[in-house]
Amino acid sequence: MLPIETLYNKLKSIVGSSFTDAGSDQERNRGAALHKLVCKKLGYSTYKDDGRFPDVKHQLLEVKLQTSPTIDLGLFSPDSTSILDIRQIDGNRVRLCDVRYAVFYGVIEEGQVKITNFYLTTGEDFFSRFPQFQGKVLNSKLQIKLKKDFFE
Repeated sequence: MLPIETLYNKLKSIVGSSFTDAGSDQERNRGAALHKLVCKKLGYSTYKDDGRFPDVKHQLLEVKLQTSPTIDLGLFSPDSTSILDIRQIDGNRVRLCDVRYAVFYGVIEEGQVKITNFYLTTGEDFFSRFPQFQGKVLNSKLQIKLKKDFFE
C-alpha cells in the first residue's frame, strides 16, 4: 500500500485529463471512466470494479467524481471508526476512517468530462476538508407509491 503522499503525487496528474461524458443520468459510468484513469496512474494493468467499498481495495482508496457541489458518500460516513470487512493490514484491523478519499472535480464541456481539481484526504480528516451539510438528516430514500393504474 502506497503512502498517502505518494498516492497524491501519482494521482494529481489526472487534473487536466478528459474523458467522454456518458450522459447526465450516467454518474456510475462517469465514475467508472475516472476509476480506470486512477488504476492506470497507480500502475494497475487491469481495471476491475466489483461495486464494493473502497473502490481500489489494495490502496484503501475510494474514488469520487464530482460534477456538482454535492458529494454522495454512499452508505458510509468517512470518519466512522467502524471496522471494515476486509483483511487486516500488518496485523491491524482497517476502520472506515482509514480509507483514503480521492475527490476529483470535473466540468462537462462539449461531451467531455474535464478534471479540474483533485483532493486527497483520509476518512478521518474528511470533514475538516469538506464541511458536512447538516440539513435534514435522512438515512433512507424518499419513496412514494403510485396507483396501480397510474400509467394506463
